[in-house]
Amino acid sequence: MLRTLSVVLALLLALGTPALADPGKGKSKGNAAEATTDDIVEGVVAGVLNAVLTDDERRIIHEYFHDHAGNFGKVKPLPPGIRKKLARGGAMPPGIAKQALPGDLYRRLPPRDGQHYEIVGTDVVLVQVATQVIVDVLKDVLRGS
Repeated sequence: MLRTLSVVLALLLALGTPALADPGKGKSKGNAAEATTDDIVEGVVAGVLNAVLTDDERRIIHEYFHDHAGNFGKVKPLPPGIRKKLARGGAMPPGIAKQALPGDLYRRLPPRDGQHYEIVGTDVVLVQVATQVIVDVLKDVLRGS
């Protein structure tokens, strides 16, 4: 996975030169030779994001936080500007306060190679470890806490 990501990033850098960029505002005309950096990035992000949380993972996380709502005290949501940045395919904002899932919840979830879960504000975020790309977000999981 890391090797594939390195190759894709090298390709993105090579295609990012003005001589190779498509003047059509980032949209390809359907010709593979005219693919833009934006098109390739969308493909890479789509590939990473095919690993979204399953329905079972979502259910387990929601049930855990519902059953343990009193254990987390008063949890403040993130400011709206920062929270907007927590989206699939985006990078984790630098310096954002985050914490790991409780151990008993983490053990209930299936292992994810190269990814980990974090609590950020009232949300649970699944992050690609190597790139810090956000794979999926469960909004307001801790809202009731």
